[in-house]
Amino acid sequence: MKSFKSLTTTDQFYYEPTSVLDPNLTSSPASAVTATTTTPPNLHPLPHHHHLLPAPPPTDDWDPVAWLLSERDDADLLRPPLIPQSFDPNTQFFNPLDDLLVSNSSPSFDRNHLDLLLQAATYIECGDFASAQGILARLNYYLQSPSGNPIQRAAFHFKEALLSLLPHNPSVSEPPLSAAQIVRRIGAHKAFSDLSLIPQFASFTANQTLLEAFDAAGAAASVHVIDFDLGLGGQWSSFFQELAARSRTTRRPSPAIRLTAVVPDESGGPEAALAAENLRDFARGLGLRLAVDLVLAASLSSLRLATGEPVAVVLSPAIFRSLGGAPESSAALLRFVRRASPRAVVFVDADGGGGGGNSLRQSIADGVDYYAAVMESVEAAAAATGAGDEPVRRVERGVARPRVFGSVCSWWTLSNSKPWAELLSDSGFASMAFSEFAESQAEWLVQRAPSEGYHVARRDGSLVLTWRGRQLAATSAWRC
Repeated sequence: MKSFKSLTTTDQFYYEPTSVLDPNLTSSPASAVTATTTTPPNLHPLPHHHHLLPAPPPTDDWDPVAWLLSERDDADLLRPPLIPQSFDPNTQFFNPLDDLLVSNSSPSFDRNHLDLLLQAATYIECGDFASAQGILARLNYYLQSPSGNPIQRAAFHFKEALLSLLPHNPSVSEPPLSAAQIVRRIGAHKAFSDLSLIPQFASFTANQTLLEAFDAAGAAASVHVIDFDLGLGGQWSSFFQELAARSRTTRRPSPAIRLTAVVPDESGGPEAALAAENLRDFARGLGLRLAVDLVLAASLSSLRLATGEPVAVVLSPAIFRSLGGAPESSAALLRFVRRASPRAVVFVDADGGGGGGNSLRQSIADGVDYYAAVMESVEAAAAATGAGDEPVRRVERGVARPRVFGSVCSWWTLSNSKPWAELLSDSGFASMAFSEFAESQAEWLVQRAPSEGYHVARRDGSLVLTWRGRQLAATSAWRC
């Protein structure tokens, strides 16, 4: 097992992995308390912990609040000008300055410009980068900043992501996150969890399936979860809280938990180390025994599997993107999962799609539609709760934009891959049905949403969360 000792920064960083659910919501009737006429019978109060945030950059006049809530996007400082020096305004694409000479009004983005964005994607897919560059230069006049309605803002981020695919501005591997970036990422994901049902739905449906799988395995001294998409680790707080609540109700000790986080590469080491330390501290506060191991995806063969220890696996599209989408790499990963003989494999797709196989044009069209729905739902929640515009901008900068760039830049590697469900099925996994309890609790999450528009449906063996008809997240369960 490869050590991340040199990458660990946990002596400096502490952050509470807040529950993705409401503090009063649990996922099991075992921990129910007396209900009122307005409270469902499966609620109970949960403990809170307080920690320090990472240390800020050492500057004398640094304002932590102003810095964390800053409008500035660091990526903008590194991005080169959109219109290249070789751009000829006398080509078939008009010169944006011409419009400025005849009109002082603000540029208006409409459906025609969205069609241009899709045309640029087509040119890039065909290798005609000059034509794509001309279209993106034209669109820069109408998409100058992430402003306007959700569709326009989503189109802006996809325009910028397409720009990163052009030869004059090649995308590069992202360096490890700095302390400041980690703090911003934490703030963005906290705001996302507060304003969107996506992380709540994805976390709850996955955790409930894992709990039921371990229950079916019977009493065990320890359980083993292999997570291929740890992120900041906040999705595990409700899982730990549920185990602690069950222990209090039954007056029996909870099983020890062994959590293995598979990290795609060493660049994710500091963030994974931070998440691991936070989870250990959080579990310790609940009286749980937790061991967290970090393993590189390339070193999966070194992972220790204990005889007789129930295993469960959590997958997401992120791990397949990190493997480059190569069929042999995906097949090797799923062969490892099968060798682990998990009680359940939970696949959480919060990317709004079903997998690869689409053209770049279709991927951009689906992506704009998806992220427009995400931002619209976040805006609706912010308006309903009085949260204001800043958390919405934080979600857009710290969650939506990085995911847009990730999806576009990974399209090349996933364009020939199979849809996720087909990939799992072909690898020998069979779909598992969700329990009635899991489905009813997913419905309850929707009922608790601060704004109308969410809906939960069963679709092709998955539990699906939608916003005004657009799929936002889907969770499916599988067994060997």
